[in-house]
Amino acid sequence: MTLKEVTIDSVRPALKKGEWAIILKVKDSEQYLPIYVGPSQANIVKSQLISTRFPDQEIYERFLTGADIAGAVLESVTVNGPENGAFHAKLLLKGSGDSFEIGCSVAGALALGFRRNAHILVDETTFHEAGITLSE
Repeated sequence: MTLKEVTIDSVRPALKKGEWAIILKVKDSEQYLPIYVGPSQANIVKSQLISTRFPDQEIYERFLTGADIAGAVLESVTVNGPENGAFHAKLLLKGSGDSFEIGCSVAGALALGFRRNAHILVDETTFHEAGITLSE
């Protein structure tokens, strides 16, 4: 499994009413991955990009605060899918010589990854199935 590091390029309204797209971009490439989410999930990510607090993100921050106390650090966020039309995310935490993965909503994982300057990774297969490559 080859992973590509991405950044959050933007969060924008989708053509379908009521949906939003979180656009991930491969670093140093013109490959993009749109992930369609509802408005509340989009707001969690948007709030991080513009440095404001959003109530739903408090749940994720509290979790990481507990992990910080235990000596764990958010190393990376991995996004994969779509599986049955949905994307999935995992947080990789490392601490005390151990590492462990925890499933998380995609928006929550991306917001935490951005906030904590963690690597955001996407499986190459995901780009083949749902990504867009613009001509360079």
